[in-house]
Amino acid sequence: MTLPNFLIIGASKSGTTTLHNVFLNHPEIYICPTKEVGFFWAYQENIQIQGPGAERLKNVLITDLNQYQQLFDKVSTEKAIGEASVRYISHPNVPERIHSIIPHVKLIASLRQPADRAFSAFTMNRRDGLEPCSDFQEALEQERSGMRDHWISCRYLNRGFYYASLKQFFELFDRQKFHISLMEDLIDNPMGLLISLFRFLEVDESFASNLSHRHNPSGIIRNPLKRFMWTNSNRLRAAVRPILEPRFRHLATEWFMHDLEKPQFPLQLRVELTEYYRKDIEQLQDLLQRDLSHWLEGNATR
Repeated sequence: MTLPNFLIIGASKSGTTTLHNVFLNHPEIYICPTKEVGFFWAYQENIQIQGPGAERLKNVLITDLNQYQQLFDKVSTEKAIGEASVRYISHPNVPERIHSIIPHVKLIASLRQPADRAFSAFTMNRRDGLEPCSDFQEALEQERSGMRDHWISCRYLNRGFYYASLKQFFELFDRQKFHISLMEDLIDNPMGLLISLFRFLEVDESFASNLSHRHNPSGIIRNPLKRFMWTNSNRLRAAVRPILEPRFRHLATEWFMHDLEKPQFPLQLRVELTEYYRKDIEQLQDLLQRDLSHWLEGNATR
């Protein structure tokens, strides 16, 4: 029986797709080619998958332990065996569930300033034709009012409370089992970050990684025809995703995402949302023993 010895647990829109793609190409790492199988948040749960993006998730979600084990049937001589699902970091039942099944697993988290992470998720969902609101403020108001309580996607607020989520993991797993980085690390010193990750996973740290492409960028597709094709093909993409090799999915996505328009995060809204997360950021700073004061500067988006 083969199960992962590491997991990428999140957070979404924080560089996890880039890490997943790097790990896919490392000869000493086997990572499940399908990202977001979500086993540890869906296992033994009565999941009601509703709202935008439901079809896409249904086609990749694994809820059975035997099926989850089968994801790693192709493992041969790889030292590090892993899987990536960004919802793990924010689901309250996940830490205990992971600990009960693979208690010695290593956990990788990449974090992003939570207001920026929320806005990036919003623009990604707009890009994909999932988000019904064109205005971020309106989307947040709908979420706060409870209109989106049963949606599986297009919810932006709770996934930014990293301290509350990580504290649960820290109560169950030894500190040395964690590799926690910021998206700034990936931007400012990508090779240094990858070397530290390879050391953490105890694989060859001299592996030359290709970081020339941005993976899963947020934004609006400028070309009207491409935008129409992409935003109106959700069901088709959801159906073919499980059977299409990752490299072909990557090439197709790159073609559509070649030229994106980056919407501006309204400054006042960013300031307000940063304040919304202030206490959690301050607590996270103490938990990680890392200076996050730049996250509290409401106008310092990166």
